[in-house]
Parts: sequence; structure tokens; C-alpha cells
Amino acid sequence: MKVCFVTHDSPGDFGGASSGLMRLLPLLQLAGIELEVHVVAAYGQPGIICAFCEEQSIPVRRMPFLRHLPYAVRALFKFLEEGQPDIYIPNHIIPAYFAAGYARRAGIPTIGILRTDDLYYRGIVDEFIAGDPDFRVSAIVTVSSFLESQVSSIAATRDVMVRRIPSGVPIPVKTAQLPGSVFRLVYIGNLKEQQKRISEVANALCTAAQTIPNLEAWIVGEGVARPAVEHIICEKGMGRVKLLGQVDNAQMFDLLAQCHSLVLLSDYEGMPVCVMEAMAAGVVPVCLDTRSGIRESIEHGVNGLIVKDRAADFLAAVRELRSDPAKWQQLSLAARETARRRFSIEECARQWVDLLEHLHRPRTARADFKAPRVLRLPPPDPKFDIFGMTIPWRGRVADYIRATPPLYRMAKLTLAAGRRVIK
Repeated sequence: MKVCFVTHDSPGDFGGASSGLMRLLPLLQLAGIELEVHVVAAYGQPGIICAFCEEQSIPVRRMPFLRHLPYAVRALFKFLEEGQPDIYIPNHIIPAYFAAGYARRAGIPTIGILRTDDLYYRGIVDEFIAGDPDFRVSAIVTVSSFLESQVSSIAATRDVMVRRIPSGVPIPVKTAQLPGSVFRLVYIGNLKEQQKRISEVANALCTAAQTIPNLEAWIVGEGVARPAVEHIICEKGMGRVKLLGQVDNAQMFDLLAQCHSLVLLSDYEGMPVCVMEAMAAGVVPVCLDTRSGIRESIEHGVNGLIVKDRAADFLAAVRELRSDPAKWQQLSLAARETARRRFSIEECARQWVDLLEHLHRPRTARADFKAPRVLRLPPPDPKFDIFGMTIPWRGRVADYIRATPPLYRMAKLTLAAGRRVIK
């Protein structure tokens, strides 16, 4: 059985989708599944996914990020023709979902993934489960029971299989230790205002550092709101709130072992990987109450704390943990046990293998995939960000050049020569 995952890639991408994929793929290999990864790369350059796949001897087909949807779908058609997978997983890549519609019509089962509760993923439900049957996926994987409940009734009437499989995390040997002279909070994630509310989180961490003795906070991640976070820390951090930037996945559990509580105060989530990682390391989560993911992983007062706001209730929760080491230890042990029992990457990989084997059909039951001569796509959907927009002709020309290797090389050489002349 040959399975193809589609994903994006960039040198600085350490998000939950990428880290989850890099943890899952080696376990699928061990189960005897042949893998291939189709990468939509920022600037067309290899990033962490490409480097990881090279280490694991997983074949990769790489294309540049193309904003014009038809060009992007056509590029993925070429990969499908070359790779001929038995199962195609578009993951969270919109052009790959449209390519998947054609793959399914050619007899290749397809699997979508719902990772969070936002407009983008609701668009995936509308377009590729509830929408045009020609672009419907064979199955959909949700990372939380809330997302499963949101899609189950829709999928049942459209003959789309639904499976709930969390991203899964390793259970490390090294864990957080009982707080001593310093109690350390940590935020791990994208530095952005939408969803993550990072400026409010930074303010909350600074307030905690100002009002609770011997408390420190680390902010781990990168994003467009980094300047705002730096400004807040400079004004209010008192040297006890630090912005660490991006941390490699291989070092994440070493970092978590130095902390005591993970802070996540987002407006919405799916099943946050950072929460599962923290719980696996015995780091007690303190999270804002959201309708998806949080209450599925955290039972308030048992394996973590759920707060009502980013102000008074958050401060009260942190103060409680700081002042009561016995309570912290109780929650820490329970959090680790929850992660081991429900979110281990080995169990999640086993569930993926079951789903893949269920969907797999013998190659002899279908002909090889061939790209259609005529490409028919629905009207652009604004839920899909750049892929829901009509691209001006200049952007289409630029994408055409990127998608055509000889033209792309010629354009790069011409630009380089122009720069030398100007210099």
C-alpha cells in the first residue's frame, strides 16, 4: 500500500500540523506502509519537512507555493501521475483537496483532516464534505470529539467516513520537577493576534510576573506579532518574561522539563499539540475555556486548570499552583497519565493504520491516475484565504513562471544578472 500525504514546508515551520506529521510518518513506515510526501514549499525551497523526509528515506515531490488555484492543482496532478498512490491525503492544503476530487473519481480513496475550529476548516467541511460530490473526500479525520460532532451528521448523509484521531505525542522519560525557588510558565505557539491573542497572553504573563513572587515566563514561537510581544515584554516584563523564539521539535521536551505550567489562552483550538506535549512531560496546563479540544484533554482540577478569562481568573489559577506544590504535583502526575493513556503517538499511529487498511483497495481494481485535459473547479471560496481569491493576471503570470522549471530558472538568472548590472 502506497500512501501520499500533502503538506506545506518552510525552514521555520514547527507548527502542530508539521510536528504531528513528522512523528506519525516513521511509525507508518514501521507498519509496512510505503510513503510519499508532496510538499508545497515556501519560495519553492526545501524546509524542515523535506529535511526530515530525506533523513527517513521518504520520497518527496516538491513544488513552489502557487497562488493561482488552477496552476497549483495542475502541479499536484503531475505528482499524482508520477507517484500513483493507493491513498491520497490532502491534509490541510486546499489545492490538494481539489486534486483529491479527481483522484477519488479515478478510484483512489482520499482522506481529509480537520485540525481546528475556524473559518478555514469550516470551509473544508462545506466544500469537500457537504459540497459538490465530485470533490468529496472518502473519509475525514478529526483531531477532537467536538470537531467530530460538528461533522458527523453532515458526513453520514454524504457517505463520508469519520474517524477521530488526535495528532499524538511521544511520552518522554524526562519530566517537569516539583517547583523550587522559581515557578516557570511557558507559552508555545504562533505569535499572532487572531486565535492566539498573543498580545493579551503576553500582558497576562507580565502581570503574573509582577504580582506573583519568584515567577518567570517563557514565550516560545515566531509570528507576525513578534514586535508587539517584544514591546510588551520590554515595558512590563521586569526581566522575568523572556521571548525565546522558535525552538526545534527535537528540543521541545527538554524545554518543557524546565517548566511547570503551560499557558494557552486562545479564542479557539482543535486539539492543541502543545497541550498534549506539556501533559506528556508533566507540565500542568492552564487554558482558557474554549468549545473545542480543551475540555476533551483537561478535566479542571484533576489534570489541569481551565480559566474563564485572561485576567483575574488566570492569575488566581497561577497563584494557586505556585502556592501549593502538592496540588501542582497531583495535577502533574494526572496530566502525564492522561497523555500516556489517550494521546500517545503509538496509539494514534495504530488508529491511522486501521483507517488506511480499511480504505485500501488493490491496485488491480483501478487504472493509473491520469490528469484530466479539462480542469473544472468551483467558484473561489473566501474562506480559503488566498485560494479563495481571484488572482490578478500579474500573479497568474508569476505563478506560471514558478510552475514551469525552465522559465523559473531563466527568470532567476535574468534577475541575478540585472542585480549585478545595477550593483
